[in-house]
Amino acid sequence: MPTPDTDAALADDARFDDALKRVSHEAGMLLGLEAVRAEQAYHRRRHTRHAYWLHGSGTVAGLRVSLRADDPAGDADRDMEVRIVVSPGIAIDGLGREANVDQPYGIDLRAWLTVRRSEPERWAALIRDAHDPVDNTLRLDVTLRYRDVASGLQPVMAEAVNAGTDPVQPARLTDAVLLELVPAGRADARGPDNQFAAHRQVPAWDAVAGLFSDAERQSVTDATGAERRRRELGARLLHALADDNQALATRRATTTGADELARTLLASLVIQLSPPDAAADNAPGLVINPLRMALDNLARPFVFSATALAHLLGD
Repeated sequence: MPTPDTDAALADDARFDDALKRVSHEAGMLLGLEAVRAEQAYHRRRHTRHAYWLHGSGTVAGLRVSLRADDPAGDADRDMEVRIVVSPGIAIDGLGREANVDQPYGIDLRAWLTVRRSEPERWAALIRDAHDPVDNTLRLDVTLRYRDVASGLQPVMAEAVNAGTDPVQPARLTDAVLLELVPAGRADARGPDNQFAAHRQVPAWDAVAGLFSDAERQSVTDATGAERRRRELGARLLHALADDNQALATRRATTTGADELARTLLASLVIQLSPPDAAADNAPGLVINPLRMALDNLARPFVFSATALAHLLGD
């Protein structure tokens, strides 16, 4: 959850229905801290909304996910240290924020799983949400989102008498990222045909065809090939937000907050668990070994630049 000094922009960035306000600079006007913050928020949110609406979310370049471990020498039952490592790269998260990783970044998978395995409630929740009983696997998504991190603490004036000695506040908010493991399906649940991660699925042509006049429908059905697809997509986008602009209501009803909307998928991870242990309430066993794991980097969405698409069309 966001706090006053970290991840401060998360909740605001998820409110796409807010009207943006910029400071009106006039001679003789007294401007304070609120005005400076409003000016910053206006420009950064204009930028993120541009990326959200016109580019979508996903990987732009890099961010390859890999497993790092010693050679298990063919022994899949050997419990060992495994790390998930994300290579440098850049993405646009689900709220349109730029997520920039400038050096390898990782999660100690063994520590992550061991901590949850040692806490019965957390392990039960993970099994409930991520366990596939058919093939006894744990299915997780590797996700990324932008995050503010407070830095550069500086002394400030105390706001109240006896508020404490040497009060400090962060002088900077650093652009950073948050790498997370979540149960499969909890990240980037946009559907294959919806580029707006925080909004509901763009309706299919068949669902909106009846909302158009006979002449409009005929113009679509008479078209062929790329022109037909262009007209159908345009018709669908006309009804993407609904008349009352409450498209966010559907997404809010199925998520727990802005943090889930912000996640973008990097890879899917499948971990083969060991057979249930009768002595441990038939709970699936856990052996941490790279031979029991499979990564799919291509499960993620990508954001293609105009240059990349030009090269693709030229081939």
